Amino acid sequence: MASPKLGEVLVQMGACSARDVEDALQNQVILGGTIGTNLLEVGAVTEAQLAAALAQVHGLPSLHGEIAVDPDAARLVTRELVERTEVVPLRVEGRRLVVLVANPAALQAIDEVAFATGKQLVLFVAAEVRVWGLMRRIYGVDRQLRGIELEPEALRKRPRPVAPAAAAKAAPVVQGDLMSEEAFEEIYERRAPGSNDTLLVPTAEALPIEEDLPEIDLVEEVVEPPAAPAPPEPIVELPPLTFEEASMLLAGVGDRKAIAQTVLRFARSKFKRAVLLTVHGRVARGWEGLGEGLTPQRVHGVQVKLGEPSVFETVVAAQAHYLGPMLKTEQNLRYLKALGGGAPRSVFVIPILALGRVVNVLYADDLRGAFVTPDVGELLILAAKISQSYDVLLARRRPQG
Repeated sequence: MASPKLGEVLVQMGACSARDVEDALQNQVILGGTIGTNLLEVGAVTEAQLAAALAQVHGLPSLHGEIAVDPDAARLVTRELVERTEVVPLRVEGRRLVVLVANPAALQAIDEVAFATGKQLVLFVAAEVRVWGLMRRIYGVDRQLRGIELEPEALRKRPRPVAPAAAAKAAPVVQGDLMSEEAFEEIYERRAPGSNDTLLVPTAEALPIEEDLPEIDLVEEVVEPPAAPAPPEPIVELPPLTFEEASMLLAGVGDRKAIAQTVLRFARSKFKRAVLLTVHGRVARGWEGLGEGLTPQRVHGVQVKLGEPSVFETVVAAQAHYLGPMLKTEQNLRYLKALGGGAPRSVFVIPILALGRVVNVLYADDLRGAFVTPDVGELLILAAKISQSYDVLLARRRPQG
């Protein structure tokens, strides 16, 4: 007998509506993550309800809220192994190792951890963002939490399991709130209408180019910084694509990751660096990037607040591309500093739409002190093809997970 789907279980529990699940499925295609993560983001379910549903779907005990990690258990698994498998050790019980996973169906990853530790694994399941939060705090493994705030995790307290048998009932709400209400009370709010063929002309002061940008703190993180962060790793690039190659790949694209790689590889044929951001509520976050000086850590560290003056706010609000200098605003400064500092003479920024709203922003420049080429027609055409690719993915919606 097939296991019930997570969305169906949550609806049966009364945790959310069928429409909530439908919306989460659409968001999953565009934003990635599990169905549970997408439901948490919009406040459709609580972490406790999600944990109870995961217990029923997988037939395992689940955890939520504050989760303790025994340092002796953490030392049994390397950072590299945790990053690859997303299996987080919690405590050692003789020959057994209690671990936390978001996807118990990833048997190869679980077997790899069992072999590496020489232990019999005892699985607990939890929300994807809870597992990612522990990975970041304990091992310094970066996974974007997409604005979902985790309450402080007290190491001195043991986790509270949720038995699979109790999953059909509404689970108790944990202390604290996973959602940042301020960040997501207007999630996916459509801003001012506009057209994709409007060329915006700057009217404010451009950023300095002959000296380093002034020191400014980056957007605050919502969890503690890792105790021992890994050194930055360069992004391994595939060869740039021609317009014809990129168009062909987009026509048969299978997932959002392939969309990102295709557009960035084409952008690299024209610019020295390109960054693709995900627009999520009032924040644009770095998703993928290619080019000189970029690392995954730098790209993932990008957070631009929308609603405040910036090139990204302009592009998202007007749903129109921008070609010109980076204006001297706080959010523009934060963005450039997150990428390593230094101001280009001009930049090119394009909105990418799906479901009638801007879901991604493509930023490109030729590094500090350089002008970008005005020959951007093919990239504008490709942006429209990306929107069509999203439509195709939405039409055949990815399976729940």
